[in-house]
Amino acid sequence: MKEKKKIRLKKRSEQEIKLRRGFELPARAGNGTVSFTSIGDLRAKYFRTEGRLARRPFILRTLVLMAAQVLYSLILYSRFVESLLIGRQDLAILFFIIFIILSIPVVVAEFSLGVRRCHDLNIQGAAFIIPLFFYLSLYILPLVKNVLLWNVFLAAAAVMYLCLFTVNKKDKDNIYGEDREV
Repeated sequence: MKEKKKIRLKKRSEQEIKLRRGFELPARAGNGTVSFTSIGDLRAKYFRTEGRLARRPFILRTLVLMAAQVLYSLILYSRFVESLLIGRQDLAILFFIIFIILSIPVVVAEFSLGVRRCHDLNIQGAAFIIPLFFYLSLYILPLVKNVLLWNVFLAAAAVMYLCLFTVNKKDKDNIYGEDREV
C-alpha cells in the first residue's frame, strides 16, 4: 500500500501577502455611490423619491441601470421580436412577460433617481416624466418600424439626459431639502 505524501505548506513572504490582499475587496465593500449593503440601503439609493440627488450619484446610478437594462433587453427583447416574426406567439408571450417583470424595478428606480435629480435642480419631480417617456418609447418604436421616429426619440432622450447629467444645482438649500451629495 502506498503511503500518502504530506503536503508541505510554504510560508508566504510579506510581499506576497500584500499582493494577495490587493486583489481582495475591502471588508465593508458596498457603501459606495452605486453599490448597496442591505435592502434598506438599496431602497434609500434607488427607490426613494423624496429628497435630492447630486449630479455624480445620479450619473453613475443611471448608467448602471441603463447598462443592466440594455443587457437583458438585448437578450429578451430580441427573442420577443424574433418569436413574433416566426409566428410563435407562446414564446413571444413568455419573453415579453419576463422582459416586463425585469423592467418594472429598473424603470421605477430610474424614475426615482430622476425625480430626486430634478429636486436637486429645484424643479418639480414630475418634470422627469418627459425624458423617461422618450427613453421608454425607444423600446416600443421598433415594433412600429419607423426608423426616423426612433432616431428623433433617441436624440431627444439623449439631450434630456445629458442636460440632467451636466446642469449644476441652483441653490445650496431649496424647498426639497438641504444640500446633500447622496
